[in-house]
Amino acid sequence: MSATTAIIKKEVRTYFYSPVAYVLIGLFLLIMGIIFSRFVAIYQQVNAAQRMGQAQGVTLDKLAVYYYQNMAFYLCLLTPFLTMKLYAEERSQNTLELLMTAPIRTSQLVFGKFLGALSLMSIMVAITFVYVSFMIMWGNPDLRIIAATYLGLFLCMACYISLGGLISAMVSSQAIAAILAFVVLFALYLMQMLSQGVTSTWMGIQIGPTLAYLSPLGHFNSINEGLIQVKDVVYFVSFTGLMLFLTHRVVESNRWR
Repeated sequence: MSATTAIIKKEVRTYFYSPVAYVLIGLFLLIMGIIFSRFVAIYQQVNAAQRMGQAQGVTLDKLAVYYYQNMAFYLCLLTPFLTMKLYAEERSQNTLELLMTAPIRTSQLVFGKFLGALSLMSIMVAITFVYVSFMIMWGNPDLRIIAATYLGLFLCMACYISLGGLISAMVSSQAIAAILAFVVLFALYLMQMLSQGVTSTWMGIQIGPTLAYLSPLGHFNSINEGLIQVKDVVYFVSFTGLMLFLTHRVVESNRWR
């Protein structure tokens, strides 16, 4: 068993040995269940209106776009509670120094913790596949768009977790790590909202498009509509890679303290 695999299993077990996994999964499913019930109500109203010729151009796929946009947003809000313990707990319990002396590389530690948190969040999202089955029962959704949407969700989660992990590695308090991660992630979400309608420039740089590009949710919205573009995939991979690199440097610095 490689060191990375061992760390992944340890992280997942830790989540399920504590209330964290159950509370997060339960809260996430509760929120998405409430939103999905609203989704069903809107779909029924649209169906009734279309039969009477009072609604045009509204499809199951278009309604699903808004549902998954909400899912990406709430995953963003729940991430800090998942990542706050990754390194801050180790620091507060003085066990990070012990990990640094163990026969594992820092890259294995960072990547293992990242994949452990990503695995739990992937389980949360995988449960929502049940809603896809309902969509198939009700209508004829474009499964290619849904597949692209779940790919986008996975890439978004990787960004969220890598950023939350970096913040957790920089502080020793789980509460502070959660608050800082929440503030930064919410700021990234606001960038997408603030970019709409902004046409001003600064030093030749268009502010609106720049803000939209910096937000993971802006790139997810494109994929959510079934458009998998190279620039969006490059953004997600680059963002995640940069956060993991910075986390590696922060954790590695503990060897010299």
